[in-house]
Amino acid sequence: MLCPVFVFRVAGRSCDVKLGVGSVRHRNTKTAMIWADKMMMETDVTSCSVNYAAPVNVLFVGDRPVSEELVESLNKNGLLWDRVSIGDFQSCIYNRKILGTVVFDAELLTPEQAKVFEELFAHLDRQDISMIFHNTPDFVNTDALQLASKTASTGYEELWARIESNVKYYRRLQKDLSEKKSHNCQLYLNKDTTEQLEMAGRVQRNFLPAQLPHTANVRWAAMFRPAEWVSGDIYDIARLDEDHIGFYLADAVGHSMPAALLTMFLKQAAVMRQTIDDDYYIFKPWEVITTLNLRMSEQELAGCLFATCFYGLLNIKTLKLDYARAGHPYPVLIRNGERIQLQTRGGLLGIFPEADFEQQSIQLLPGDKLFVYSDGAEPMLGHSDDTGQFHFNQAFADLGVLPVDPMFETLNRMAEDYRFEPGEIDDVTAIGLEIL
Repeated sequence: MLCPVFVFRVAGRSCDVKLGVGSVRHRNTKTAMIWADKMMMETDVTSCSVNYAAPVNVLFVGDRPVSEELVESLNKNGLLWDRVSIGDFQSCIYNRKILGTVVFDAELLTPEQAKVFEELFAHLDRQDISMIFHNTPDFVNTDALQLASKTASTGYEELWARIESNVKYYRRLQKDLSEKKSHNCQLYLNKDTTEQLEMAGRVQRNFLPAQLPHTANVRWAAMFRPAEWVSGDIYDIARLDEDHIGFYLADAVGHSMPAALLTMFLKQAAVMRQTIDDDYYIFKPWEVITTLNLRMSEQELAGCLFATCFYGLLNIKTLKLDYARAGHPYPVLIRNGERIQLQTRGGLLGIFPEADFEQQSIQLLPGDKLFVYSDGAEPMLGHSDDTGQFHFNQAFADLGVLPVDPMFETLNRMAEDYRFEPGEIDDVTAIGLEIL
């Protein structure tokens, strides 16, 4: 007689619990944890056979449920996680994409299993994936693992601190690696020029937001990948007052140094709020775009320097989004598996001073995600038909089901691995938000 299989997976705010062929979806994480604790005594645990290819930031290995405190912290910080039994660790690990750390409960590990797992542990270490071992027997040797750590405590605070630190360390390593790969023309320039361009790239990054303004009901993410050392893209996401967050993505036509210089002008000219004495005024999206256009037109820039831009103003209390665009790719609203392009009228910035820019509004709902991108991302996300209509591919459809943080981590890996044709190479930038 076959034993029922219990599958417990938390991704964002939902949990799946399956017995045999039946399935119950719990929208409330705490309820699912209580139900899972009850079932744990009666069933075996596996998750390799279900969605084994889905990326995770944290993979728990062991036969005990994850504590409610950890579940709350993982979900609150937008970390995708899963759990597999020790018995399934070997069959799953080479297929599972881990973007952070592995937490290994080694209390029930046998000496024979520890010997077999040595190569699996080494494989994770070579992939820059940190491991946290707890309840670890003496026969488990981690001395050869550079990124492994042991803890005798299973308390929430220490374990969460290590998880958070390991995930941040992994992200920093991937960012450094990405920046090194993006500088593929370094061999053709002398050392002084290379250093100057690298410095310019660092200065440009300093103009990007150091921290994203997450709130209790809105989660943000961003990706910034210059085609060379510097980028023709610029973005900002800023808290304007207690109720409003303004955000934009602008793309100077072209890339490299001339376009990068124009982004500095756009950054200075994109005024989202004005303070007068003790009062202030938050500019509407059409006003921000119109002002940008006028200032660019007044400069009479040489070299046919133009730009595109999308600007959004989000009320975090009502979740109303006002937006306007100037020649920019239509942002995408992802709602219940559907992809809706938010279309508004507006031409390129810097061509006609009298240009008119349309403003639209939409009511966002819990579970919605908004994806804004520069046209450099288009080759890997879809294609345009003969009428100019852009169609997203299956890869983007798969991204859309993920919470916004793992969505952007996966997008960044896609951009890193994608082989752009010579005529397609451009800066790739994107920002996203998720209503929790």
